[in-house]
Amino acid sequence: MTTASAPASIANLGPGFDLLALAVSMRLEVEVERSDRWSITSDGRPVDEATRLAVREMAGEQPHAVFIRSRIPMGKGLGSSAALRVATRAAIEAGSGWPDPGEVFRRAAAAEGHPDNAAAAVYGGLVSVTATGGILRLGVHPSLRIVVGVPSAAMPTEAARQVLSDTVSRSVAVRTAARVAALVEGLRLADPTALAAASGDEMHEPLRDDLSPITAKMIEAARAAGALHAAWSGAGPSAVALGTDRTAAAVARALGDVLGDEGEVLRPEIERTGLEIT
Repeated sequence: MTTASAPASIANLGPGFDLLALAVSMRLEVEVERSDRWSITSDGRPVDEATRLAVREMAGEQPHAVFIRSRIPMGKGLGSSAALRVATRAAIEAGSGWPDPGEVFRRAAAAEGHPDNAAAAVYGGLVSVTATGGILRLGVHPSLRIVVGVPSAAMPTEAARQVLSDTVSRSVAVRTAARVAALVEGLRLADPTALAAASGDEMHEPLRDDLSPITAKMIEAARAAGALHAAWSGAGPSAVALGTDRTAAAVARALGDVLGDEGEVLRPEIERTGLEIT
């Protein structure tokens, strides 16, 4: 039996659509063992058809017994599908030799249809995917604290992507590039001015607001409570906010006030380690 695990991830962080992601300290673990028939089970969670398809897609034709343990909320914009794909493929490959992280990333990214979550799941920390498919590891200032508001209702990534436009204007592209530059520098230095300049995404967040109005409310509440940055977490409906030791508790209370009984507030750490195999 081979076991592999991969972390949750927060993609986009506002303007970094499909290129930035941050791994956080919730992990999904997959145990695999060769078998004469397929068996896919989980630690108390129902195994839906999407999970079965993802496992079979990454595992190949040889039947396996697969057991999944996960602390990542599913369907909430926290990279659970990428973690599942990465851990499954790595565990399968580890049965016949140490897997190549680059190949695991490429296969998982291709199956996901976008590379950001897969990159964070494999490599950990804050990563950016280059225009040619390479990986850049970026810095995050140690003073930054992560707060995530997770609504009870799930939202499939496919639904969140269907509302997006295939094209954007030149002016939107230029402003988005400016926001990404400000975001990367702001995360590196915990610079409030730079992080403020990173807000106001035009690529995806406004187009998704009608799908999950509570997400925009959480972002607004987090900023009012002192968050240095707040954005959709991946395709949502979760929202991520960045605070400091001084402001994180107030930001968490603000997100909790918006959610009420309809969700939970998490305070994960940055996960510096990506894919792990035992």
